[in-house]
Amino acid sequence: MTKHSQTEAPIPTYHTVTSTPHGRIGELRLSTNNRKLETPVLYPVINFLTGTSARGGGVWKYILKILMQQQTPMLSQILHFLDFPLTGRYLENWRGKSMREHYREQNGVYEGAFFLDSGGFKLLYNTGMDLQEFGIHKETEAEDILDFQLGFEGDIVASLDYPLPPNLARPEAEERMQQSLTNAVRVAERLTTNTSEIRTAPYLYTCCHGQSGEDISDYVSQLFAQMSGILPSFGLAVGSLVPLRGKDDSEVMELVNGVVQAIPDNRRDTTPIHAFGVSGVLTPLLAYIGVDTFDSSGYIHTSRSLTYSQPHTQKKLRIMEMDETDCGCYICEAYPLQEIQQAFMDKQSYRATSTGKFKSEYYAAIGLHNFQTEADILDEMRTAIAADDALEGLVRHLAKYQNFRGLRRATAWLSENDRTLAVRLARTLIQTPTPTKAKHTQQSLNQLELFGDTENKTQTAQGDRESQTVSLAYTPDDFRVPCDYMVPDGKEILLMIPCAGKKPYSLSRTHTMVANRLQIAFGEGQERIHKITLSGLYGPVPEEFETEDAVVRYDFQLSPKNKAQIEQCATRLTDYLQKYTDSYTLKIGYATSRAYRAVFKLTEERFPGFILLPKELRQKRLAEFFRHTNLDALVEAIQDKL
Repeated sequence: MTKHSQTEAPIPTYHTVTSTPHGRIGELRLSTNNRKLETPVLYPVINFLTGTSARGGGVWKYILKILMQQQTPMLSQILHFLDFPLTGRYLENWRGKSMREHYREQNGVYEGAFFLDSGGFKLLYNTGMDLQEFGIHKETEAEDILDFQLGFEGDIVASLDYPLPPNLARPEAEERMQQSLTNAVRVAERLTTNTSEIRTAPYLYTCCHGQSGEDISDYVSQLFAQMSGILPSFGLAVGSLVPLRGKDDSEVMELVNGVVQAIPDNRRDTTPIHAFGVSGVLTPLLAYIGVDTFDSSGYIHTSRSLTYSQPHTQKKLRIMEMDETDCGCYICEAYPLQEIQQAFMDKQSYRATSTGKFKSEYYAAIGLHNFQTEADILDEMRTAIAADDALEGLVRHLAKYQNFRGLRRATAWLSENDRTLAVRLARTLIQTPTPTKAKHTQQSLNQLELFGDTENKTQTAQGDRESQTVSLAYTPDDFRVPCDYMVPDGKEILLMIPCAGKKPYSLSRTHTMVANRLQIAFGEGQERIHKITLSGLYGPVPEEFETEDAVVRYDFQLSPKNKAQIEQCATRLTDYLQKYTDSYTLKIGYATSRAYRAVFKLTEERFPGFILLPKELRQKRLAEFFRHTNLDALVEAIQDKL
């Protein structure tokens, strides 16, 4: 690692090679600590701290090895260790030296760039979580997290931010934006005034948030005003995009454009922009308007369900149902399809398969292939930008993926704001050869749909959002089962399942899946089942209360590390069972994710009549909730009573 003077924080240099039609950075090289990156770049999101040593655990051992050998720039969320069984004692061992030094013995010298995010999203729904064991205190949260980032010697760090959930009540959104802004300035001051504490000074990305394009533009303007005289150069990382991705990508475009437009003219060519959590077919559109870097964690999520991304189309295929692959990437050459399928047909989970390799290596291979398909999409746009051909590169991309529904609103938004693109895109798509006139006409209509009635669609979407605001201000005392509550007549089997982000709970994917499965199995007998939701904030919520204001509007996610909240939920659930035990002949809790199983496990220990299902899990994660064998076990347990 290159060491820097302790009297001056190192500032990366930026060299604009070409520009997009909008005058933003096209090909940009970021030089920090003598490592250079070409943009636009897609970072794989990785987990460093998965165990007590750099040997790594599960799929990460293989992913890290390959990415480091390829010198791939990587992004990691600095608090991801909260998802793994690490204690403060083991964490101190990790903090003893830089991440490069930890992994040098395992994977060789790594000269790629480390981008260390602050973990603000991890703290979003668990602001009361006690992290003192790890050296993070509420009153100095931003500085303590920066200490983690500095200790691991990230080349790029992001300031601690407070993301905005969709539909968040306006006063809370304003408060969170102000907190994020304050943290950004505080971190910048720390990087420039306390350089004697810093082994290697990183480049700072300040996080940006807003509920509209105008909102986030005002935020960025304030940021530049307050950062004046502190740091001559810093990047902008656009947050709060993940919940919007795929639902209304026009909002993503609006927010990112708001950031771009607010950058002072004399700073546009020296201010890189990162879009947190955005990958796939949307990235070329965002690169066109000015985003330089992206990150993806989708590749690892899809691999867990054995989902394979087909090159050139991005269709998602079940790898166990495929006959062949049409891919020449380095992963598919090293791991033939038949070998992967053979490994997953073996029953053993923690021993080498009949191929001589562990299943975790094949999960990693699928994930890396999926990442490569995402990177290839952006590489094509990068090539176009480097050739000063961004407009034509984007037109080719949109023509190729014109049937992706997720791109329609984003394309409509961009076309409304760039008439040159709209005319060029429409001309290209209409002139695309088609076998018959009927298909040609239908295709033209489909393309017109991309650009038509955008204003009305946007107004409708905004109206829906405004009528369904949520709040992070609710506390565990805002809902409790009333003291005079009585179990409804005819409800003799208690089935408790975890809460969901979508409200009312019954409309969510998880609750709908269970309801449909029980309806198929029991028909009218399902009416004898009393569904109670385990809210991570409130504890038990009987189905009769699902439309209560406090239940519909709260937003909270229970973390496995939030021991106090897990204990409170278990206590409330145990109290409910003790009070109403005579009303039920069977009491079941069905959960697969770590935090909610922890609540049910404590309840099972305190109330022996409570049954936790599934009894055995391959992994404690949400995907297991939908596994047919687990749902079958639930049906079988209820069958004995019905």
